[in-house]
Amino acid sequence: MFEQRKRKKLEKHKSDTLSAIRGERLAFEEMLQRPRGTGDAAPDEEFLKSVRERLAEIEGKTQKETNIDELDSLSDDAEQQGQLRAYICPREEIEIEGSLAIDVMEEWNIPRTVLANLHKLLNQSLQRSDKNPEVARCALRAIFQEKDSWDEYTSSYEDDMRDYTRWLFVVTILLLLLALVALHFSPTFLGGLLLAGAAGSCVSVMAKMPFLVVSLSGERESYVRRILSRIGAGVAASLIGCALLGWGLISFAIQGQSFPSVINDCSAFPLASCTALKTLILLGVPMLFGFSERALTSFESKAFGKSRQEPGARGARR
Repeated sequence: MFEQRKRKKLEKHKSDTLSAIRGERLAFEEMLQRPRGTGDAAPDEEFLKSVRERLAEIEGKTQKETNIDELDSLSDDAEQQGQLRAYICPREEIEIEGSLAIDVMEEWNIPRTVLANLHKLLNQSLQRSDKNPEVARCALRAIFQEKDSWDEYTSSYEDDMRDYTRWLFVVTILLLLLALVALHFSPTFLGGLLLAGAAGSCVSVMAKMPFLVVSLSGERESYVRRILSRIGAGVAASLIGCALLGWGLISFAIQGQSFPSVINDCSAFPLASCTALKTLILLGVPMLFGFSERALTSFESKAFGKSRQEPGARGARR
């Protein structure tokens, strides 16, 4: 079973790699077929021959390759050959091709600093295609390279974010089920509150996933650490918030039910007085604190007063 699954994965990866290689060849040949204006020299035949031979060599190696990592390397080699189409781009279309490539990258929600640098390169080099087409073609190749790099990065980034969200969703459901069970036993009652707070923290992380803007590689590499730190902070906030409510520093009741009375009813065994509504409250309140530390900040202000703030701290708070 495992070998069969591994074989299917390899075959799919090989098929995708071959498709990418053929796509690079088609893009190269399509660029070559475009009409050229007067005075625009035809591409060097030796150059065309070397690119075609290299792409054919890469395709042949791909068909025989049995290692996924090597297939990725061959795909990168094909991309590099495909980027050489910049050197056969008609002079009149160099600036257009560069602008279109950057426009496509803008749709991928790439950081603005990267796009600003590419626009600077576009303005400095591509717009001089009439006077110095070779320099403009070099800049176009660099833009193609950057586009291919970000294409691969954004695809991998979306895969990672999807996996993180999927795992956090599963963990949230498991934590809630475990919390529900733990709240019905005296030795694990407090653990149930912590589990509910951890579930709220997981939901908070999912809600604040960086979907709209793609993070840079440095931020992406530290993302797992930040997920764990946020969950840890949420669990601590949940414990502190429940302690403040249980202590009575913040006192309020809804329909005659206060949080300390709910805790006393559901922690006393047997659980005759612990209704489903009270159990839901015991799950919801820690989740609220775990979901947002701002809720704890609000309770802290009510409990201790605003006088404990340092001068000028108000403007520094989030």
